[in-house]
Amino acid sequence: MSTTKDKGGSSGSRGGAERPLWSFPADGNSDWGVPTEIPGWAQSPAASQAPAPEQAPGPPESKPAFGERSGFAGRSGARTSPRSAGGGSWGSGGRSTRQGSKRAAPRAPRARAKKEDADLEPVILSDEQYATKGRAILLRQLTASAKSRAQLKTKLLEKEIPEHVAEELLDRFEEIALVDDEAFAEGWVRSRARSRGLARSAIRRELRDKGIEGDMAETALEQIDEDAEEATARDLVERKLRAPSMGLDREKSVRRLVGMLARKGYSPGQAFRIVNAAWEERFNGDDE
Repeated sequence: MSTTKDKGGSSGSRGGAERPLWSFPADGNSDWGVPTEIPGWAQSPAASQAPAPEQAPGPPESKPAFGERSGFAGRSGARTSPRSAGGGSWGSGGRSTRQGSKRAAPRAPRARAKKEDADLEPVILSDEQYATKGRAILLRQLTASAKSRAQLKTKLLEKEIPEHVAEELLDRFEEIALVDDEAFAEGWVRSRARSRGLARSAIRRELRDKGIEGDMAETALEQIDEDAEEATARDLVERKLRAPSMGLDREKSVRRLVGMLARKGYSPGQAFRIVNAAWEERFNGDDE
């Protein structure tokens, strides 16, 4: 087999080690000669320094014509069956997945514009603005039900109204008679004694919880004297004794009724005396 001349490469450079043996074209060209000929430089020492054939670059990736596809329409290789896993979305030479496509990119979660409470600067209001806010709070509270000054102050402080502003507001509301602890205490005593049948000791505790005690509380409790208190307790017991089952077991019935009066603030001695007298009168002294 004849050898070709040591021609330069297609780029015009001198033939030599820069043109490795595996780059000899199978279809031949004007630079290398016909396929049956071996380039002359392959016999030279420089050719032994050329890269090994294993390092030869692979064939160029062929691009399919528009409209040509090997997989199912609209599906990528990542979503097709195993037999079509080798094919791409738009032909054998295309991508096997939609990894590089815009639609297949993982969506980043939408960032919500949430600011931490620590990052928020506190809103500082003027005394006039606090007063406007406090007046609205007081009017809402008093519209719902009557309340003592202590209750209203507690509510204002819970709503972050400064204490000096709260005191000024309450003073003003007392001047116009919208806040009146004496009237509140008297109304509370009448209501709790009539609707719940509470004794004075129980009502006194409730007034203390609402910030009313001392002479103001005692003055309001004067509406209930001992006779009125005992009459209320007796009425409670008689209503319970209307049930026929209360006469079956006196000891059990008395124990239940005394416990009821004790929860309403009556003393044990007073409760036992009232319950026994009412039971005797109701069931004619029958101990069954």
